[in-house]
Amino acid sequence: MTLKKIAPIILYLFVIGSALSDETADLVTDTILVKDSFIDSRIIKFPATVETYDKKQIEESINAATPAQTLKYLPSIQVRERSIGDRNGIIASRTIGAVSSAQSMLYMDGILLSNLLGNSYSYPPRWGMVSPEEIQNISMMYGPFSSIYAGNSLGGVINIQTRMPERFESHSSIQGFHQNFKLYGTDQTSIGNHETASFGNKINDLSFWFGVDRLENKGQPLDYSVVNNSSYTRSSSQVNGAFSDISEKGVSRTVFGAYNIDNSTQTNIKFKVAYDLPNDTKLNYTIGVWDLDGRTDVQSYIKDSSGNYVYAGDVTFNGNSYTATDKNQMTALNPAKAEALHIMQAVDYKSNTKGFYDWQFTLSNYNYSKDLSNGANLTSNTQNPYTQTIAGKLTDQNGTGWTIFDARATLRPKDHTIDIGYHIDGYQLRTTTNSTIDWTVNQKAGLLTASNGNTETQAIYLQDKWQFSPLWSLTLGGREEYWQAYAGSNYNSSNSPNLTNYSDKSDTKFSPKLSLNFEPVPAWGFRAAFGKAYRFPTVNELYQQLTTTSSNVVQNNPNLRPEEIFSAEFTAERRFLNGLLRVSFFNEHKYDALISQTTTVNTSVNCPSASSATVCTYIQNVDHIRTYGTEFSTQWENIFISGLDLNANATFTDGKVLQDTLAPINVGKNAPRLPKQLYKAVATYHVDNNLTLSLAGRYSGRQYITLENSDINPETYKAASQFLFVDAKANYKFKDRWTASLGVDNIFNDQAYVSHPYPQRTGYAQIKFDY
Repeated sequence: MTLKKIAPIILYLFVIGSALSDETADLVTDTILVKDSFIDSRIIKFPATVETYDKKQIEESINAATPAQTLKYLPSIQVRERSIGDRNGIIASRTIGAVSSAQSMLYMDGILLSNLLGNSYSYPPRWGMVSPEEIQNISMMYGPFSSIYAGNSLGGVINIQTRMPERFESHSSIQGFHQNFKLYGTDQTSIGNHETASFGNKINDLSFWFGVDRLENKGQPLDYSVVNNSSYTRSSSQVNGAFSDISEKGVSRTVFGAYNIDNSTQTNIKFKVAYDLPNDTKLNYTIGVWDLDGRTDVQSYIKDSSGNYVYAGDVTFNGNSYTATDKNQMTALNPAKAEALHIMQAVDYKSNTKGFYDWQFTLSNYNYSKDLSNGANLTSNTQNPYTQTIAGKLTDQNGTGWTIFDARATLRPKDHTIDIGYHIDGYQLRTTTNSTIDWTVNQKAGLLTASNGNTETQAIYLQDKWQFSPLWSLTLGGREEYWQAYAGSNYNSSNSPNLTNYSDKSDTKFSPKLSLNFEPVPAWGFRAAFGKAYRFPTVNELYQQLTTTSSNVVQNNPNLRPEEIFSAEFTAERRFLNGLLRVSFFNEHKYDALISQTTTVNTSVNCPSASSATVCTYIQNVDHIRTYGTEFSTQWENIFISGLDLNANATFTDGKVLQDTLAPINVGKNAPRLPKQLYKAVATYHVDNNLTLSLAGRYSGRQYITLENSDINPETYKAASQFLFVDAKANYKFKDRWTASLGVDNIFNDQAYVSHPYPQRTGYAQIKFDY
């Protein structure tokens, strides 16, 4: 959709907004609080667009068993949570897709929860360190327009603020959810549960909070054993029960079974304590422990002539033969399990005088104390295809983690608010894969692969907000960063030589920022913002495990260049007594974009381990990607009738590859994982003080999974489909301190995919106690 088509829509919405405001004013009665001023401005407060959802909105309108679900109605944001409790929930926003985990930042109370060890689905934010029940509010600042944050903020910065008690309080909740999932040969009913309990108090100057959050769920299958139909001459067993299908690339294929059926229990235990010191200073300490016990199961659809289920081996179906020994053909259905214990700690010491100056020091550490995943091998057992192999591979990430220190001072001379700070972070990757005789037992045998490496970034920044007139303010900022990667190595027992050590490298970059705000009258506000940012390669992008099979090579690239981003935004905001309308035009140019590409190579230039015509997967710098679009957002209180609130937003995005030296065929293609349109709306009706009803809708338009846009059939597994999800929720306070909730996500059971299938219709029921 072009800007010419969008402009009339926006103008129409502004006019309708004015009409809605006038109509609402006529409906005001003596039972409604009459406001004598416009809704608070967000233009004057921030250097970029900020949207917020608070605790009340979350409780009234969102079926949330995880913190990732609390973002589902914020503008331009999608979290690829494939099932409740998905550990691969990547944030997507205006200009970044759902596999770019290092291109956005998630904080909780100033503690970084984004996992910047990598930039893929394997490195999602650490959602498990937050319980939905403790969230006070959650805010998103769009784009890299603040020098306080690193270049990873190019997709936006999410801040979760949790609450601390002012007096004794306790809370508990029991939540259940139910999904019946049907696809191919799977007809599965899943029942999950989520329990929380917390208490806290403030005694004189000491306040504390202790909470436990437990989530247990069995998700739907996330992957399927599929293979494009071809003619093979291999001798194999005849089977039946497979399904015929059309792939995302428009090719006929066969589906043999489902795997990656996650059944997990996640427990988060957290303790927070704060002490008020003299001179308006405060010392905070937080420790969180996340425990995982999970297993991924499999389901075979195929049986032999005797009725036995077949999980692996050579098979024939509809005249075509397939083998489990080749990953490009039938994938053997092999189970796996995972165990993890992650520990997060943070100390924060700050002042809050709101006088001439304040300061803050924050030190945090995130440690993979235990992180094991053990899966059965692909088997070549053609004599007995009815059982999976017991031998497997054990991946251990113990010792992986990061440490971050921030020091910041805020000065407030006349008409100025100046932030100056220093930042240092260190990331450590420690990954080994060993063979194991029995995948159900975490006992290591021979070393197969190992990846090690470190990155460190030091930064100083300055940001000055100058209110140089009552109507105008100017924010100028800059961030200087020194980055280095060192001690990188990669071991693969199948390669020669087995061990590769990489040279250390470093870089220094400067990122300027500018934001100009204008508020001519209380009802209107305007902002123009510009930001340059650099996103340095993560330790995993540089030193990921190198693997080789007969048909595919995964190649790392220790010579990656940082991404260079130029972002701009223009925002207009119209405020009313009971509502707000905002429109933002955004534009981003990304140079040397770091994207994982899969291609067929005929030389060893980009994949030294690859032979001729071998499929190679690697991280590579794409020369230039341009993304622009328009975002519209509106919020209303008591619209049309007393007690009815409305939040709605729409985003139109166009992202294109303008230059790709490595693969010129990609030039002109759509940037991956960016939906063309995104619409959301939430209506909440307060029937009375005890009952609220909410109805919401989410629509996501066409997007492409691959950089080359080869997924021409979007409505299938391995593609990214359009979808429309309609959600509903009801809250009823049936007794003092007791609240019951019932809700449904995806009421009309829309079958949707983002490479993996999304959940189908899911029901929620919850009882809460608050003291």
